[in-house]
Amino acid sequence: MTILFFDSDARLKQHAKKYLQNESDFEFFNTSLNTISKAKLEPYADTEIISVFIHSEALSNKKLDLLPNLKLIATRSTGFNHIDLDYCKQRGIDVVNVPRYGEVTVAEFTFGLLLDLARKIIRAESDMKHNRVDVSNYMGFDLAGKTIGVIGTGSIGQHVIKLAQGFGMHVIAYDLYPKPEYKKLYAKNLDSLFRKSDIISLHVPSTPENIHMLDQKAFSIMKKGVIIINTARGDLIDTQALYQALRVGQVGGAGLDVLENEDILVHDEIMTSSRLKDNEFLLDSAMNLKLMQFDNVICTPHIAFNTKDAIDRINDTTFENIKNFLKGKIVNSVIRK
Repeated sequence: MTILFFDSDARLKQHAKKYLQNESDFEFFNTSLNTISKAKLEPYADTEIISVFIHSEALSNKKLDLLPNLKLIATRSTGFNHIDLDYCKQRGIDVVNVPRYGEVTVAEFTFGLLLDLARKIIRAESDMKHNRVDVSNYMGFDLAGKTIGVIGTGSIGQHVIKLAQGFGMHVIAYDLYPKPEYKKLYAKNLDSLFRKSDIISLHVPSTPENIHMLDQKAFSIMKKGVIIINTARGDLIDTQALYQALRVGQVGGAGLDVLENEDILVHDEIMTSSRLKDNEFLLDSAMNLKLMQFDNVICTPHIAFNTKDAIDRINDTTFENIKNFLKGKIVNSVIRK
């Protein structure tokens, strides 16, 4: 049996040799599963295990039907909204993830974005290199004393809270499943957090309930000049509503490591995708390009997770998930039985 790895890189291959050299054969593809041709998959029709990363978007029957014996998808991520879980459950395909790997990693990146927005570091550095310095353009604000609203108090959100407290910030939080240890920090509801926060940072998964949790209504009740940080998932924010809020100054700045329908900006291969016929996809993509024209917006290509330490933890857990499956055990399943 051959295990297929998509969205592969050299570090992943080294880990595969370490973990699976005596277990089974494996094949690596640098591209994502949703862009690979039918002809390339045909020799592997009998495979039972594949591993993907977040770049393999919208994994549903169109591609998975080409792998009729598939039993396990091991995603090298915590999030799994790129996989059609209903279809997988119907097919009897289990899906396993990496529940924890980057609470420190993503939280530190969150503050990297926030510090730059607060002090205009990237803009000043660029101006310095291009000999167009104007110190009056770089006035920022202190983090100490500001109120940060942390939406989601899972492992990443908890570390963001610790860092914020280290900066001398006031913290309020919100979570559908409150943690007893943060009881004193929780706002009564989301609207209360929106109204009180100088900075709002998102650390929740993409679920039907969470999509566009920051929409026109949400922005309208926030403090004027609020700073928005998103290192979670792009569809938590209504892109068009954010653009309008930035345009009129209701939002004072945004640090976005993730964008709604970010594919077209991050992966050249999407240019051949059928999604280019999707009007909503095209509109979001156009709005993303307009967002990046604001001086007070920082966009990065979904890299908050990307340190060698975190990647090693992701790969370690992924291969342990696969080894457990080969032994007849399912660990870290995201399929609700």
